[in-house]
Amino acid sequence: MTETDEKAGPPVTLVEPIDMSKLNRDFRREIQSMPDGDELSACFACSTCTAACPIANQWKYKPHQLIRMILLGMREEVLTSREIWECLTCFQCQERCPQNVRVTDILFDCKNLAAEEGHVPENILGLAKELLEKGQLYVVTADWEREDLDLEPEVPGLSTDEFKSILKGTRTGRLVGGDQ
Repeated sequence: MTETDEKAGPPVTLVEPIDMSKLNRDFRREIQSMPDGDELSACFACSTCTAACPIANQWKYKPHQLIRMILLGMREEVLTSREIWECLTCFQCQERCPQNVRVTDILFDCKNLAAEEGHVPENILGLAKELLEKGQLYVVTADWEREDLDLEPEVPGLSTDEFKSILKGTRTGRLVGGDQ
């Protein structure tokens, strides 16, 4: 063997190392204290949830990784991740978990915490604002289309006023300024 003049640098890693000083030890307990967090610690990262998830291949953090991040206390990373908002809520992960970890429900809990801290994606806020203003996300038919089809100007019996009034008092209303 011959010696080389090149010095070996630090080992190459495929993932960024975790900054231990940024871990929030209370995050795990916070999630576990929620109604759906009982079995959180039972996760042994088997990846069954990720295998069941129809969109996991689109995510930076897979479902089993998000659960592991919660267990480690990576609060900021979890609550600011786009994955918690993109979950399809198909419950495939939760149905298949051999440890009965309520993965989908835990992601809902994370969304609620993220919303309380103001970490809501702009597209979600846009939908919430439209829902608050119109009482529905999709207009049944545009005015000119209704006229062309000889329909009444508004859908008979469709009143969204009560719904909009109720919605203004919810977290959704507060997030988009509907309580003002």
